[in-house]
Amino acid sequence: MVGKHIDVTEQHLAREALQKAFDEIKQSEDRLRLVIDTIPTLVWRAGPDGVPDFLNQTALDYTGLSLDQAETGWPRAFHPDDKKGMLVKWAAIWESGMPGGLEARLRRFDGEYRWFLFQAVPLRDESGNIVKWYGSSTDIEDRKRTEEALRESEQRFRDYAETASDWLWETGPDHLITRLSDLYDVGIPPSRVIGVARWEIATDVESEPEKWRLHRAMLDAHRPFRNFVYTVGTGSPVYIQTSGKPFYDTNGNFLGYRGSGSDLTAAVRAGQLEEALQEAKVVGDNIAHDLRTPLTRVRIRLERGREHASTLEEFRAVADQAIAGLDQLLTTITALLRITEIEHSRRRERFGEVQLAPLIREVGDLYGPIAEDKGVTLWAEAPDGATVQGDRDLLFEAVVNLVDNAVKFTPEGGRVELVLLCKEGETVIRVIDTGPGIPEIEREAVTQRFYRSDKSRNTKGLGLGLSMVAAIIKLHDFRFRISAGPGCTAEIACPNLD
Repeated sequence: MVGKHIDVTEQHLAREALQKAFDEIKQSEDRLRLVIDTIPTLVWRAGPDGVPDFLNQTALDYTGLSLDQAETGWPRAFHPDDKKGMLVKWAAIWESGMPGGLEARLRRFDGEYRWFLFQAVPLRDESGNIVKWYGSSTDIEDRKRTEEALRESEQRFRDYAETASDWLWETGPDHLITRLSDLYDVGIPPSRVIGVARWEIATDVESEPEKWRLHRAMLDAHRPFRNFVYTVGTGSPVYIQTSGKPFYDTNGNFLGYRGSGSDLTAAVRAGQLEEALQEAKVVGDNIAHDLRTPLTRVRIRLERGREHASTLEEFRAVADQAIAGLDQLLTTITALLRITEIEHSRRRERFGEVQLAPLIREVGDLYGPIAEDKGVTLWAEAPDGATVQGDRDLLFEAVVNLVDNAVKFTPEGGRVELVLLCKEGETVIRVIDTGPGIPEIEREAVTQRFYRSDKSRNTKGLGLGLSMVAAIIKLHDFRFRISAGPGCTAEIACPNLD
């Protein structure tokens, strides 16, 4: 017998290795399929032509389809209203050969539709040709509902904001205004407001420093605030009421304030008018009471003059004193009644353009001789051009009272200055004297009705002069300031007409 023996150990080992490899691949495929079938996301595959050829078990269970229904059943599982748009978008992704995504509603096995996010990625061979499309479908129904609820909430608050009289604002951590809603309209363009702080445009910062100090301290402490009122504008002040609260990022870092603002001017004006009317009523009652004494004195003087004057000259002297007293009373009463008339009408129909330079010169010409007789120098300066809106007679009466007070309380050899200062946006009427001045404790009280200071007890008058000036200036929405201490400076600040 002739035979041969061949060593097949290597082939046998190779076959065992190959079988082991096949077994491992099978196990890997099983594990991969197990993973694919058990993950909560719907996984699908499509051929290079974009037609679905595989759905994982999660997708099959969700849709109620079988694997052999993937090609035709998968597209039909989309909501009828979304199907056309979905196919158009999927065709665009397929033609581009690039990863892409789309949103659409997919029908569940029980007929309910839910929103899904579909994402697809191409698989290419070594030549770059697409051999498969792999994708996932993630349930985003809860997210869509949240987004819809958020949109409805935003629309609801937008409707509230657009139908309210308030406007919305936002500031940064430096308290500079960054946003304003469309309802903002207080006479200052938004372009001048964005990028500045509230106190940079307010007009009452100097007159109410304590209010602003407390407000800024509250902002620096990042505390919410409500109903803070301030004024803006170079003409008649506009009253703004604002409220705000701080907001932060997710890490708790302070980002700024958000809040609302509203125009309170009409309400403030109504309150001021009501207050003025009440004051006018009180003034009327006080005048009726307090004028009895000076009128009685005039009557007594006239009676005594008639009874005791031995010559016509003596009677004329008494009559002149009585007439002078009556003239002063009539002037005061006329001005007060004029103020009351305008306040009561709730209108300013009598207001018009007033040239201040001629008015100042007229007061200077009127009181020049009076000051000279007392040994006081009266110096008046009024450049032309300043024009304001108001009642000329009342403004004339206000300046007359200031000059009269200055001349009255300035000792012989003293000086009174009546000047008109033209500044940007406003004109200031200033009366300066070298008299004893007003004590600080009396500075606020001197503008009250019938107030008589210790220095004025022995002077003629009813204590109505400065209160009438204050009422006239308040009626015009001008500003009135009186300084305290030796000497006296009284100012009327009037916004110019544009």
